[in-house]
Amino acid sequence: MSSPQPVSEVGDEQRREAPLTRDVVLKAARRRFSLHGYADVKVRDVAADAEVSAALVMKYFGSKENLFAEASSFEAEAAVLLDCPLPRLGDHLVRTLLDYHERTQADPLLRALFTSSRPAGATFRENFERQFVAKLADRLEGPEARLRAELVCAQLIGLGATRLVLRIGALGAEPRESLIARTAPLLQSWLDPAG
Repeated sequence: MSSPQPVSEVGDEQRREAPLTRDVVLKAARRRFSLHGYADVKVRDVAADAEVSAALVMKYFGSKENLFAEASSFEAEAAVLLDCPLPRLGDHLVRTLLDYHERTQADPLLRALFTSSRPAGATFRENFERQFVAKLADRLEGPEARLRAELVCAQLIGLGATRLVLRIGALGAEPRESLIARTAPLLQSWLDPAG
């Protein structure tokens, strides 16, 4: 028979698991809001999807409004994706997105694509445009910065859709470094001032 853990160790374990649980709740909320829209989603439904209590959802997010705001946000992903000097950003974008794919089997940019026709799609789309596309365009020098930023996004979304959703052909099996070597220069050509 094992002895009970000291209270401090139990508390430490719960604190270590809290970020993981919060992420599970956030993923459940993103899925639920994208499928049903804000008005039709109940906190208890999100909690059930995440296999936690509604009270825990409220503890993490405070309100349904806060939960929706975070679920429809791209700020955290945009900060990581854009955290690189412009001359190396093409490589960084592809590398970071592939890391995300491998770690989570998901793609934050695909969230904008797959939610756009759903009830809450307008909010997801507006947040994606404001929090990622516009921030990328603001960093670009030279003509047609917005168009070039959108071309970069289109390439990244296409890469994610082909590798994670469609899982077709050679692209899905292409070695990581080869994929980066082939894709990053194209992205960088749109990111550079000559565009």
